[in-house]
Amino acid sequence: MKNFILLFATSFLSLVSFSQETPKAEKENTFELHAKGLANSTWLFNTNISNEGESQNYAAGWGFNYGLGFSAYFGKVGFAVEGLMGNHSGAYAGKYEYKVGGVVLSTTDYTSKVNLKTIQIPVMFKLKSKDGAYLEVGAQYNMISSATYKRTGANFNADTTVTNLYASNFFSGVLGFGFAIKLGDSPLSILAGMRLQYSLTDLKGVDALGNDLKNPFFYKKYEPTSAAAGGLTLGLIYKLGKKKE
Repeated sequence: MKNFILLFATSFLSLVSFSQETPKAEKENTFELHAKGLANSTWLFNTNISNEGESQNYAAGWGFNYGLGFSAYFGKVGFAVEGLMGNHSGAYAGKYEYKVGGVVLSTTDYTSKVNLKTIQIPVMFKLKSKDGAYLEVGAQYNMISSATYKRTGANFNADTTVTNLYASNFFSGVLGFGFAIKLGDSPLSILAGMRLQYSLTDLKGVDALGNDLKNPFFYKKYEPTSAAAGGLTLGLIYKLGKKKE
């Protein structure tokens, strides 16, 4: 997380520095509407889960988001706001040990997944070049509308709703980059890029076995849950117009 924050801060300072160096006479105001979709590798991290070793291993989860956005550029520097719907998953795989008196009587392999349905509202500073490349950095407000937990294994299945065990919302830092390709002389462009996200506040929730992470019976010390995601962004841009200062 420290590396993400450092990268976030560096990118933000680069945007501010560039905006101060752009001569006013060369600025061109443009406004854009975006329709986009994101396909992400998603993760839910918690120190208590990490300390469980083979009994609770992380696995790759996947999430998808889609929605609309608006960008305003003043020269090469601008800002954007988006509204995205989708999901964020945390996946796990491990070995469940059935114990009696501290003695392991049997071991069962299992996989499990937490699926969070989300609404995301990112607000970002943006920097673009003449050839269509862009860099974006900002903050994102995330709302969790529902959370489900599913576990599969030999005689060890579960499928339940755990919305009440997760935070109703959390904040994330966002860093993205990519390019836009114009479609001839039309106001349309194709957008392609990558976006990284990391939560800045606690999501709470359950462990890989579906146990409440706040329950002192399972964990003596409470540890916060972090969400991470990274993946591809694809979309379509419609330029509303431009105005020179």
